[in-house]
Amino acid sequence: MFYVRLNKLRIIKNGDIIGKGEIQFMSFINQSNDSLPNLNEFFETNDEDRKKEIIKDSVSRVIQSRILMTIDKVKDKSIITFGDTGYIVYKDEKIPKDFSWQIVAVELDKKTRDNAALIKSVLTDSNVDTITKGIQALAKASNPVSGAVVELSKLVVGVILDIAKNKKDDQIGYYLTSFIEKLDYPNGIRDRQDIPDLTGNMFVDYSIFGYQDYAVEAVENLKPL
Repeated sequence: MFYVRLNKLRIIKNGDIIGKGEIQFMSFINQSNDSLPNLNEFFETNDEDRKKEIIKDSVSRVIQSRILMTIDKVKDKSIITFGDTGYIVYKDEKIPKDFSWQIVAVELDKKTRDNAALIKSVLTDSNVDTITKGIQALAKASNPVSGAVVELSKLVVGVILDIAKNKKDDQIGYYLTSFIEKLDYPNGIRDRQDIPDLTGNMFVDYSIFGYQDYAVEAVENLKPL
């Protein structure tokens, strides 16, 4: 089994000029070998309308995969904890060879947006065109589908941040990182505290914990006689 656990977030400025703010956190984690339906077809077809339909479906799946948390009454210099055991934002039955992780934090001037509302906001003609072109640019890569899964998540987050800005929601933080098993968690474990995000306004404490289930591995390795 494999777990990514968010232990603590430290916020310098909450983005609210009055004092306390409502902050929405979104966590996106994906492996390079994740599969999204029809991405193979995306790179094979020359039908532009079909490409856009595939992108719309894939974007919806990325948004629906997010872990969403909304914290009320967040002050400047707040420390947000998740109990004494943290909060699991990702789990898998197997230890991944690699994965990417994004945490987005915005101070909301409007009510919390659920997945359906966010999908509707993202899937405008303009945004779909932008994302389609971004994914199409990977067509010449040796493994475009693998790269597309990671790139799609980044493009979706970029659109979400643009939407938040247009709705007067302030970007509080943006944490973007990638991990490789043999380099970053060779023994299945990694634990870090107070890691700065890209804005310098949010600091992250997290734990990675993975272990091999030998019983499952033994069953999978059984070959029929």
